[in-house]
Amino acid sequence: MDQDADGARVGLIATQALLLSGDDVRIEVDVAPGAWLDVVEATGTVAYEGAAPSSWTIDADVGDEGVLTWAGMPFVVSDEIASHRGTHLRLRGTGKVLTQEKIVLGRAGQTGGDLSTSLDASDDTGPLQVEYLDLGRQARRMPGVFGSLRSMDTVTALGWTPEPFGEPDAGGTGPGETYFPLNRSGAVLRWMGIGRFRDQLCDPTFAAWRKDAMRDYRRQRAAQRLRGEV
Repeated sequence: MDQDADGARVGLIATQALLLSGDDVRIEVDVAPGAWLDVVEATGTVAYEGAAPSSWTIDADVGDEGVLTWAGMPFVVSDEIASHRGTHLRLRGTGKVLTQEKIVLGRAGQTGGDLSTSLDASDDTGPLQVEYLDLGRQARRMPGVFGSLRSMDTVTALGWTPEPFGEPDAGGTGPGETYFPLNRSGAVLRWMGIGRFRDQLCDPTFAAWRKDAMRDYRRQRAAQRLRGEV
């Protein structure tokens, strides 16, 4: 979609129906040291009904001084399917990652099947963010889990800790919006609600945090080129 000497913006487009029952989709990404990659999903993904479980896994390695940004489109879990969405991220040196994951339980008129999600992110020091969510039908009915909600949007920044965009106001666009910085370099913004149309916080946050990451990246690359010329 776009490129320069250091990186590219790449559109992710499915050429066949997915995720069908039994599908196991794996996407491997390797961002070279000092490069940038912006992944744009053109459409959402539906995990269709079926007896066999389906899965969607992203495995990404980001080199020193590299930047990976990935704006996910809705991942919709149909009735009568068990599906898993997993993300594995490895950051080298001062590499940065920004992702957005949008979950929708059920198509129109549905409550959605069983979903589990996982995130395993690490850098040269060790784990940055490790999370496993069981959003199966039985688990999400338990008190304090998900209840009757159908949508969740999560923006995750790793490798630096950006400030929240705007003011997360619990209950303003849904039952809750939460911003929390990680123990080391990183931050997460999570929104939960009945319908994605109510989420007015996560998309602007992703755009602001991506601008922040790329501004630092451009500044760093310009300084390196200047030192090279001198």
